Amino acid sequence: MKRRVRRALAGALAAPATILLVQPASAPAATVLAVEGTAQKRGNAQTAFNSEFCEHNTCRSINNARSPFDVKPGSRQLQAAVDSTGGDIVLMGYSLGAATIYDRLREWEKAPAQAPDPDRVVLVVTYGNPENKYGGDDRKNYYAGLPAAQPYRHLDVTMQYDSVADVPTRFGWYSLMNTAFARHLAYFDDVDINDPDNLVYRDEDGSTYMLIKAETLPMLAWVDPWISDERMAELDAKYRPLIEKDYDRPAYVPQGGGADWGNGTPPPSLDDEEDGDEEDDDEVESELAEDDPDDEAADDEAADIEELDAQSSESDEDEGDSETDDDSVLTRNSRSEHALPDAETAAEDGEDDSEDDADSVTPTR
Repeated sequence: MKRRVRRALAGALAAPATILLVQPASAPAATVLAVEGTAQKRGNAQTAFNSEFCEHNTCRSINNARSPFDVKPGSRQLQAAVDSTGGDIVLMGYSLGAATIYDRLREWEKAPAQAPDPDRVVLVVTYGNPENKYGGDDRKNYYAGLPAAQPYRHLDVTMQYDSVADVPTRFGWYSLMNTAFARHLAYFDDVDINDPDNLVYRDEDGSTYMLIKAETLPMLAWVDPWISDERMAELDAKYRPLIEKDYDRPAYVPQGGGADWGNGTPPPSLDDEEDGDEEDDDEVESELAEDDPDDEAADDEAADIEELDAQSSESDEDEGDSETDDDSVLTRNSRSEHALPDAETAAEDGEDDSEDDADSVTPTR
């Protein structure tokens, strides 16, 4: 009896161990190297988007000690952090921290030996970026922007009407007023980077640009507590189009479900968009390979002209044999020439003309 109990107890204790042995090993977490913005405290940049990127990864702050006008010291700090960190990494930068990452990407293009293996870099995340291609206030500077060859998966996030990363393309009174009331710190509010309603656009260089829509226009935010939702909706419908006309935005689409940016997973909609673009390109190429309808129409028109010219020549030969007086009236078509005898000549030669020639004559009025 005691032997049975011992066997049962041993089996019960061994079961959890067996279960643990068959469980698959989870993928190793990446290290997030978060580059702070100007005057930010250490560890602040990684808290954006409800700390989404630190939920499954290890976050490490790169306290970007540099002046607001020089990204080089921070860029060198980032290089040292990349070199000293093993395994997979996520590069994350806010505001001038984002500009620091852009500077390092440009340096890596110049010196590829310093660049990390693309397989190590899970994602490059920039947000509140002054060098944002579609709205950053530094985007027109000679040095700004991504390098021509950039092998890393890149996500650039912008809160709509960010005073640094989403400035108008053109001057306008309402857009200027709206920018004057805009904020630059909204990324640290309750913002869901995986929200299906977030707008995304994948650029030709492979970078993904995300625009998170502002529920309230910055210039109307101060009156929001004092008016009804209906009145706020009326004001928004009136002023938002006047503001948006000063922006040139890419063809954003809602990202939809399935995004897990914290683990470097984009939404399926971006892949679907690429497939759709490839199909469109194939259709265009197929259409270009076929005969142009305009060319076919031109060929038909040329054939008609040749036929009319042939008929005109035959008509001229027939009319050359008949006698006409000096008062004959000649009416010619733009594509063929038909001699039209006057009424007297038609009466004199009517008996001799063939029936076919008579049908081809059109009296003038």
